[in-house]
Amino acid sequence: TAPPSRTPTPRPSPALPSSFAGGRYQVQRFLGEGGRKRVYLAHDTKLDRDVAIAVIKTEGLDADGLTRVRREAQAMGRLGDHPNIVTVFDVGDEGPSTGSGRAEPYIVSQHMEGGDLDGLLQKAENHRLPLDRSVRIADQVCQALEHAHSRSIIHRDLKPGNIWLTHDPSTLRQGS
Repeated sequence: TAPPSRTPTPRPSPALPSSFAGGRYQVQRFLGEGGRKRVYLAHDTKLDRDVAIAVIKTEGLDADGLTRVRREAQAMGRLGDHPNIVTVFDVGDEGPSTGSGRAEPYIVSQHMEGGDLDGLLQKAENHRLPLDRSVRIADQVCQALEHAHSRSIIHRDLKPGNIWLTHDPSTLRQGS
């Protein structure tokens, strides 16, 4: 006879942090999680604005992997303020930096209230956008990529889930 089947135990979600950077960024809620990041909505108490904080998952990353993550954050910061690229405000490390625990790098960026293009497509009738809107989005993505490439930065994970929309449906920004 076959052994009784087991229901896998889901891995618990990490506890919602209360803040980052010594209390500067007060976490309001969890926004989502991808393969490499956990993202939170937070309030920057110094500048009195909402921001997104992407905490990089360090499980399985060696020293070279952590170095690549930090270089990616610096590259995003070098893109400066472009109308079609998510603005990076700050980077840092949260958590233990000594002992058995490992500090987790985080990136503080502009909060994109419109969500991502993937979410927009999922909600659209037949998962399709009107042609004029599709062309406008494609044009803005091309402008963002041209700006990045002019600074020798290549986006290696371009997909609808990494294209972020402002609250204004006519403007989008590319993120990572």
